Amino acid sequence: MSNEFLDTQRDIEEARRPVRAHPKGWEPGIDTAAGTITTVTDVSTPPQDWSHILWNLGLDPKAWEVDESQPVQVRSWDNHEKRLFYYRAVVRPSSGHEKPDVEALIKEIKRRRPKTPTDVLEERALVVCLADWQAGKPDHGGYEALIERLLDVKAKVPARLRELARAGRPVSHLYVVGMGDMVEACDGHYAQQTFGVELDRRQQIKLVRRMLVTMLADWARHPAKVVVAAVPGNHGENRRNGKSYTTFDDNADLEMFEQAAEILQANPEAYGHLSWVIPQGDMTVTLDVCGTIVTWAHGHQFGGSGLPLAKARSWWQGKMAAQHPAGDATVLVYGHYHHLQLLQDGPRTIIGCPSNDGGSRWFEEQGGPTTACGTLTFVCEGGGWRDLAVL
Repeated sequence: MSNEFLDTQRDIEEARRPVRAHPKGWEPGIDTAAGTITTVTDVSTPPQDWSHILWNLGLDPKAWEVDESQPVQVRSWDNHEKRLFYYRAVVRPSSGHEKPDVEALIKEIKRRRPKTPTDVLEERALVVCLADWQAGKPDHGGYEALIERLLDVKAKVPARLRELARAGRPVSHLYVVGMGDMVEACDGHYAQQTFGVELDRRQQIKLVRRMLVTMLADWARHPAKVVVAAVPGNHGENRRNGKSYTTFDDNADLEMFEQAAEILQANPEAYGHLSWVIPQGDMTVTLDVCGTIVTWAHGHQFGGSGLPLAKARSWWQGKMAAQHPAGDATVLVYGHYHHLQLLQDGPRTIIGCPSNDGGSRWFEEQGGPTTACGTLTFVCEGGGWRDLAVL
């Protein structure tokens, strides 16, 4: 091996090696919180004038000074070339430096009058997520209690729109998304399901369809562009022996929204401003909501173990890697798990919807807690989200 190669390799290694290793706790610099300044030099006596050192370390010598009444700590060692010295002194704000007048600042703050914010956005959307109604489930009041809760939501959405308008954030778009599991189904999901359901499949679909039409017809009166979408859930599947046996698209959660669309589209004069997004060949919906890319998924397709948010995050990362449209979103919304959950993961946000069913005794008997019923809503504007509220 040539000496030239060895010399070159040695130069590379030496270039990566620190020129000087300082003892820990004695690194040159200033710590204003601790009130110390540390410098290293080959001069055997402490500095008489610290101003140039303060300046080199980023402090204004007119505003800061070394406290001459305090002793200067000294440490020395030999680095094989020459003897080096550390000097650590106490640093403090200069007595001659003019400090802020806090009382004057407080008086100025009190004199300020709040200004009404000017709304400069032309587009703002309220997103309403209808999650896990599971119509026909008998638990905790059954379908009668469910109807009361849904009629309450029907009244609260217009009230929320008026509230946002009064707050100076009027809504230009209303997005209504079916998050799946709108019906309970009659078989194939858990023990005792068939015996326990209060409504058969046709009755469950009829209840949901009529409630959807009632809600949308009322909300369509608001002067906004209305977009209605839906994703399929596991309770909407056609199942045999606990397994789906038809297709991903053959799902009651999509069927009921298609039926509602056909009913309302029969009156284009009143409901022509409603747009419908029913997925074909995909179990998710991804839309640009007033500048914010949002993906909705029911959540039963999240694999793996762990808490729902962890499952959702892992599934979403897979969609990003696969360059699926869901991977472009900055907000992921899911249902299925019946609990309000939220995770801000860097620039992205994952939101789990609460459900509007009455709870599950089957889940409770397995040790699971009952969560509060509700409908998730939030506002999208300018590439972000805000104003999350559960109605």
